[in-house]
This record gives sequence, C-alpha cells and structure tokens, in this order.
Amino acid sequence: MIKKGEHTIYNGKEYRFIESEREGFIELISNNKEDINSGFIHYKDNIYTKVISLNEVEKLYLIHSFAKYKGELFGASNGVNGKILLSTPHLKLAEKYGFERTDKYLYSKNVNLDEVEITEERKPFSLD
Repeated sequence: MIKKGEHTIYNGKEYRFIESEREGFIELISNNKEDINSGFIHYKDNIYTKVISLNEVEKLYLIHSFAKYKGELFGASNGVNGKILLSTPHLKLAEKYGFERTDKYLYSKNVNLDEVEITEERKPFSLD
C-alpha cells in the first residue's frame, strides 16, 4: 500500500492524521480494528479515529510516494485491483510508456507492483 499525506508516529505505530477542530490536537486515522484497544473509536466502515494532543507525538511529516518504472520516476498512488497508479504531466513520457490522458494535464497508467520500485520522500510538516 502506498502512503501519501500527513503522518505521525504514536505509541510506536505510524498513522495518517488530520488537523483537529481543537487547537493543539490532531485526529489519528487507522484502518486496523485492533486499534480500538488503544482508545480509537469506530468512525465508519473500516475507519477508526482518535483525537490526541500534539504533545503526544514527536514529529509530523508529509509523505510523497514515487515509483521508478522502466528507469523513469513517476508519481505513485494506490490503483485498482492491487495495482500501482502511475501519473505524469509530461506528454512525451506518457506516450513513450502507453499512459492514458486522465485529466487536462495528467496522464496515468496502472501497473503491477513487481514492475516498479517504490520510494517515499518524507518532509517535516507543521500545522502552523
């Protein structure tokens, strides 16, 4: 599974989070039902949340995921049926690798996980 967006470490586990309505707090997001044992509450479907103070985590960071495909670097996200969705705004790359136009300036292609090498870029993130 490809990670994207805001993340933090809480009690030794990595979680996605969103800014809470309460200043100085964030809301952790989990898809693991067992996190109910750690104070998470069921939101809907397989989504569980917990509001915590920023003081309970060391740092916040933003994750961008990329995939190396046939020697080129592309934006990457979770595709359909367990595949990886590659994207690029560059027409020549899109034509070279058989991408389809999915937006005015975006081309995409679903590929198998074993066809790519996933890398993550993690940058410090602040709620300021």
